[in-house]
Amino acid sequence: MEKKYNPHEYNNAVPCEVCGQLTFVDDYGNSGKCKHCGWRQCVDNKDMDIKQGISYPMLVPLSRAREQYKAGQKFKATFDDFINGLMFYSEMLFWHHGLVHEVYTKMKSQDLEAYVSGDCIVVFCSKEIKQEYNHLNEFRDKANIDGVLLKDLWGEVVHPCFMYCGVEGDYDNPPED
Repeated sequence: MEKKYNPHEYNNAVPCEVCGQLTFVDDYGNSGKCKHCGWRQCVDNKDMDIKQGISYPMLVPLSRAREQYKAGQKFKATFDDFINGLMFYSEMLFWHHGLVHEVYTKMKSQDLEAYVSGDCIVVFCSKEIKQEYNHLNEFRDKANIDGVLLKDLWGEVVHPCFMYCGVEGDYDNPPED
């Protein structure tokens, strides 16, 4: 039986957009993990870095990922990257002390411009937390875990990511960063 053509197979050899080593992408320019640095590239990462301050599916903007790689650091998204990702994707996850936390947005009205400006309901929840904010800036300034602001404990956060992207298996066990 002849194998069917699959445009999603990683058959095209290209330099990794972070480390420059050989990696493989599908016909659309997207890749699995680079075996040298762990980066997962997307054909739109350069534009997303400029326009939204993120990458997809890695979240860390491409320009900072290159800096982190050169410095020998793991790819780590900042709290601002997480906020940018939330505005792009509307559903985000992160782990803190082994517990998965979800953040998602809901429109207050059908006014898309208000939603895009951050005038939306932001829900922050886990098994132990349920917080709701009336604006993205309110979430940014007030979201907390046990009274400690999320932005202040961000260094303890593990694997901030887009929901359903790069998360495999059990949500109760955080993926390795």
